[in-house]
Amino acid sequence: MPDKPLLSICIPTYNRSHLLDACLASVLPQVAHFTQVECVISDNASTDQTLSIIDKYARHYPVRVLRNQENIGLLGNVTHVAAKQANGQFVWLLGDDDVLAAGAIAQVVELLESSSNEIDLVVLNVGFLPIEKRPKSDAALGGVRDIPQTMSRRSTLRGVVPFEQLFEGPKADFTPMYASVIRQTFWADEFEQYVVAEDAFTSVRNTYPHAFLIAKHLPGKLAGVLPEPHVFNYEMPAEQFSWSKFHPLTVVLHLTNLMKLFEKSGISRKTLAPYYRHQLNHRGLDVGNLIWDKSTAGGWAEAVQFAWLLRRFPLGLLKVFVVACGHSLAPKILRWPVQRVLNWRSRR
Repeated sequence: MPDKPLLSICIPTYNRSHLLDACLASVLPQVAHFTQVECVISDNASTDQTLSIIDKYARHYPVRVLRNQENIGLLGNVTHVAAKQANGQFVWLLGDDDVLAAGAIAQVVELLESSSNEIDLVVLNVGFLPIEKRPKSDAALGGVRDIPQTMSRRSTLRGVVPFEQLFEGPKADFTPMYASVIRQTFWADEFEQYVVAEDAFTSVRNTYPHAFLIAKHLPGKLAGVLPEPHVFNYEMPAEQFSWSKFHPLTVVLHLTNLMKLFEKSGISRKTLAPYYRHQLNHRGLDVGNLIWDKSTAGGWAEAVQFAWLLRRFPLGLLKVFVVACGHSLAPKILRWPVQRVLNWRSRR
């Protein structure tokens, strides 16, 4: 292993050994082909079979294993491993539920070796399939060759392009952590201290740290892009994630704030228009969860902040809040007329 690897693949994990198994099966046999690539697993003090799964692979493949003495939270684990433990020039963060496509690492390395002096980011495509299609570890060994039902990116852009060309619409919003390979010094400079649990999900920086770095550093520069699906996400219901209570807050307020950060960094409103329209057309139920569901993080204050951010679109906001008032937990005096209108429209 060189003193300074080209790429660090970092896998933060906690108590999901049943998912980590297939993830490592897809990653580590590919890593073994490259001396310029390291894999770092950061275990957040798991209490399940995580260490046994890691040991199964560590006996055969090169991997560096870290174990936190206590659980420092999801965002703490992510920012700690990327900023303090990764030795590579670039960091590729993978979730323990992600599975790599066969040949994914080879293509990323090839692009980095040819362009690392002119780019700070490589953006990858993501293939989505339902959870029942997720492979077992033996089928994932060395990477999968699945055909995705949908992908996050539609364009065939390849190689080095102006960063602004990567804005393709609402499915390509830079929020998937596993779809970005970012220069490590950005992580090290921004996160001298990892995100502590009480600060997690309080801002764009502490919700989407990778996307925050992209918004801060990439506008006006060049970036790499690969069109094939290099990562497969076998979609699970949001409630199965430890951070599920933050989901309405992240997709309503922090995602909108992320787009505002891009706008402040020089990305045009015209380029960002599809993202703003998506927020106005698809966040009614999530705003309803913010306002009425006491088990979720956030509340009226965050819903009002969302409205203020998109105040240029009063009619769109009206639609969002009308749908929110039809939420099953909304007061009946608000819910009943909205549901009557929606039922009437569905019968037309």
